[in-house]
Amino acid sequence: MSNNPVKPFSKKLINDSTPFAIKEAFNHLRSNIMYTAKESNENPVYAVTSSDAGVGKSTIIANVALSFAQLGKKVLLVDADMRRPTQYKMFGYSKKDLGLSELLSKIETDDSSVICSPVPNLFLLTSGCIPPNPSELISNQVFRDYVQKWREEYDIIFIDLPPVSVVSDPLSVAQIIDGFLIVAMAQKSNANRINAAIAALESVNGRIIGTIVNGTNPKGRKYGRYGKYSYGYYY
Repeated sequence: MSNNPVKPFSKKLINDSTPFAIKEAFNHLRSNIMYTAKESNENPVYAVTSSDAGVGKSTIIANVALSFAQLGKKVLLVDADMRRPTQYKMFGYSKKDLGLSELLSKIETDDSSVICSPVPNLFLLTSGCIPPNPSELISNQVFRDYVQKWREEYDIIFIDLPPVSVVSDPLSVAQIIDGFLIVAMAQKSNANRINAAIAALESVNGRIIGTIVNGTNPKGRKYGRYGKYSYGYYY
């Protein structure tokens, strides 16, 4: 894949015109993740999921990855939501570019040929073409082997997964994830569905490191109901 995007980056990504409060929110989240990473002996792999679609999980994980790259960390961002991929649009690439689905189905065997670097220190693996069997691909040994390989090549890895209450993909890879971030949307996400998503991950020994509540008013109350730390993100 070419390193040069075909379109401009999404305006939802952190840039020079992003309000200070939003940048600080991501800096705060980055600090929490860095503290958590100290507990891991290997270069950590984190995943983001949610209880429902449309809560901004892909936007948040893209900005978290950017935030780490700006610190000089070598970061890999993997779009493993092979049903409704988003990261290619975030960074201005074509939907037709080869990506994760081609690697997992062994259409492409060289991961370096499908990983691009849209900005310094950030490496992106888009989802590729939408496959007919995403659950089978994400749960196979090929994906686990690649994750282990990437641990040796990158300082930190972020994986964008589908909503856990919609499909089983996050549950099938829980054993190779060092920590899950759960994203919810203020005034939209249902508390019972969030708790059900958390319970599902914990039932397969998934480690949840925090919950991000998207769309909160920074002047209003904080939402700390579900995770180890509260975090309000307003966009």
